[in-house]
Amino acid sequence: MSHVRIRIAFTPLADDDEFVLGELTDELADELREVGDVSRVERATVDPDAKGVAELALGVVTVLTGTEPGYVQALVDVVLAFLQRHTGRRVHLRVGDIELTIDQPTHEHTDELIRTVRAAIERARP
Repeated sequence: MSHVRIRIAFTPLADDDEFVLGELTDELADELREVGDVSRVERATVDPDAKGVAELALGVVTVLTGTEPGYVQALVDVVLAFLQRHTGRRVHLRVGDIELTIDQPTHEHTDELIRTVRAAIERARP
């Protein structure tokens, strides 16, 4: 089975503190474990000016997932469920050199999103 690493980040709200962001990041990571191997991202890879050593970034995870359609569907389902529970946020997916931003998509947008993620995965395959 072929795999691809996908970077997933969500936007914070104005009143979010580090505790809230940490809890939401853990929640998203736990749910994504259904579709692949999840890793938290070190802050230095997100913010080059970060001074902490091996600090984890808040709101960012990566998932190594299969490229089959079922995995793509499950990934999108997890992201959409997260957005439905946490309105006002956006999620940014990065697959290879393709970035997608998702907020509250309609059913038609969801179908398009799945096609776009599949196409991005196909391009990112080794």
